[in-house]
Formats: sequence, structure tokens, C-alpha cells
Amino acid sequence: MSFIIPFCDEAACLPTLLKSLSTFIREFERARPIRADVIFVDDGSRDGSRDVLCAAVRAQEPRFDVRVIRLSRNFGKEAALTTGLNAATADAVVLMDADLQHPLELVDRFLDGWLHEGFDVVYGYKDTVADEGWMRRLARRWYYHTINARSEPEIPPNAGDFRLLTRRAYEALRMLPERERLMKGLYSWIGFTQKGIPFRPKERAGGKTKFSAVKLAVLAIDGITSFSILPLRLATWVGLVLALVSGGYGVWTIFEKYFLGIAVPGYPTLITTIAFIGAAQLIFLGIIGEYLGKVLIEVKGRPVAIVESDERLVDAHMQVQGALPGSGSRVETFSRPVVER
Repeated sequence: MSFIIPFCDEAACLPTLLKSLSTFIREFERARPIRADVIFVDDGSRDGSRDVLCAAVRAQEPRFDVRVIRLSRNFGKEAALTTGLNAATADAVVLMDADLQHPLELVDRFLDGWLHEGFDVVYGYKDTVADEGWMRRLARRWYYHTINARSEPEIPPNAGDFRLLTRRAYEALRMLPERERLMKGLYSWIGFTQKGIPFRPKERAGGKTKFSAVKLAVLAIDGITSFSILPLRLATWVGLVLALVSGGYGVWTIFEKYFLGIAVPGYPTLITTIAFIGAAQLIFLGIIGEYLGKVLIEVKGRPVAIVESDERLVDAHMQVQGALPGSGSRVETFSRPVVER
């Protein structure tokens, strides 16, 4: 089993994360006949996160494989997750964040869902959003209602990337060619048997979140336009409604003029109508532009991410044999560029 952990500028969290993983994997391997390793994906960190991780590995000397894949720049979390999945070879993978808000003890329940119940995907979802402000809760509810209105199958609300995927599940994800990826949607789209487990996120181990309200709004728009055509359908329906309203208003104006003798003032009505229709046109032109932009990205066929280096900081098998000098660390760097599609 492999843990896949993307990170960006998480220097404050990584030593604590590595220590927690060492404790968990040691106890985990004693209780189950399963070997675990960890694949870190550095999504273009600028705060020295990779160096901090390497130093923590040298200091703690974990007894499991540690691999660090560094991307050539920040490509985003979806690209980092895709890179980690492309690198995996285990029978199952567990995706989690580097800030330790995802509780490691839930992984045991993920494994029970896989080994004893036969699920291919076992995911965690927040059991409550009461700790969030009302505006954020309203936005979250609107987002899932919008994205699930025309998508099949439904994306589970409040579920993130914290989940276990069996080999056939993550290999199915590898087959999907799109560059603009909404991983939450793709997890559901591949199908297979899936199970959700509620959990309550912990406090961050350090640092602060990289997702501001503006970034979350942009991600929401990207997600909806990547996985749903509802905005395009909405443009059609709004156009029909405007046509009916304007036609009805025209008929009413004629009725007032010739049957009631009321002269309708033209200037305010004309300006208001033009402004309203112009605003609607600009909004829906923007929506169409979002979809056209995504088509352009797909047509170009650029890779999801470019790997700068792929290093194995610890090879547990070699370490057990005593073949590693000094701290027991071993580094294998690929000097050639590696492209992740």
C-alpha cells in the first residue's frame, strides 16, 4: 500500500507528518500483513519544503520507502495527485493532505472497507460543516447542488481527496486523458463499489491554508465547467425566459397604447432593457468562453505536469540489509525530464 501525499509550501508540517506516518506505519505493519510506503509530490514549493523533508528523513530514519517527486513548477493539486497516481505500483493507495487534518487512524477503517467488505473506493467525508460560516456553508451547498444537477454519477457532498483506491480503481483514473481535471468528480465517474466514512478534520499541524475565498471560488468555477454542462443549459433557458418576457412586455405595451390610451415612456424602459439584456449576454458569453478555453487546453495536448526530479530518499529493503551508508538514505535522481500525462 502506498500513501500519496501532495504538498506545496508545507515546511512547517512535514517533520510532524513524517513522524506521525512512522508511528502509524510501524503499528500498522505489526497488525496487518501489508507493507506500506510513502510517495510525496512536491507541487513546486518555494519555502524549502523538499529540503525540510529530506532533513527530517535523515534525522528520523523511517523504516519504510520514501519517494519524493518534485514538479518543475506549481501545477495545482489535481496535477500533483495525478502524478502520484501515475507513480504508484501498490495494490492500493491512500490519498491524503500534508497538513495532518486527515486523521491517520481513519486509514484502518479504509482498509477494513477494502479487505473485508470488498470496496474499491473508500473515502472520508466531513461529518459536519457547523464550524464554517453561513456564507461558506451556503456556497458549498450551492456548489454541490449545481455540479450534481446534470452530472452522473453524483459527487458525494463534503468528500475530498482523503480516500483509499484499489489498484483497478486508480488504474482506471490513469486511463482518463483530460488535462482540466476535477478529481472529486473523476473518483465518482470511474464507478466501482464505493463507501463513505464520516470524520472530523483535525487542526493543521502548522502553517496556514493556501486556499483563500477567491481561490476556492475559482476552483468551484473550474470544477463546474469541467464536469457539468448545466451553465450552458442555463444560458438556453434564460434566453427563452427573456424572449418570453420581452415578447409579453411588447404585447402589453401595444395594449396600453391602443386600448387604454397610456403612452409608455420609452427612454427609461429602453435603457433598462438594453442594460439587462447586455449584462445577461456578457455573463453567458463568459460561460461559453470558459468551455471554449477548456476545449483549447485539451486540443493542445500538453501534459498535466512535468516532473523535475524523482528521488528515493529511503529504500527500506536496502536499509534492512544494511546496504545504505551513514544515515541509511539513498538518493536516485532522474536527470532526464519526465512528463506526466
